[in-house]
Amino acid sequence: MNSFELDGILEKKDVIRYTLASVPILDLAIRHMSVVQEAGSDRKLSFSAEAAAVGPAAKALNEVELGSRLKFRGFLTTSSARSRKLVLHITEFKKE
Repeated sequence: MNSFELDGILEKKDVIRYTLASVPILDLAIRHMSVVQEAGSDRKLSFSAEAAAVGPAAKALNEVELGSRLKFRGFLTTSSARSRKLVLHITEFKKE
């Protein structure tokens, strides 16, 4: 199974672009901060994650203001067929 659920702040979004088949793609960054339990101790998390949205999710996220707090769902994949760099692909989101 390959899925994620992450809450965070919409930190950055690039200009929406379109594939040759007119499918919209939006590259963005999500800022996440939380505290989790690991080996019986609290661990503070604070990171920025690269993400992308394709299709209707891209168009909808393009309308969201930077700084908005959202809950994202999707899957992990590489940024391209030849890359090993992971990117969160957003399939759905909602405002918190």
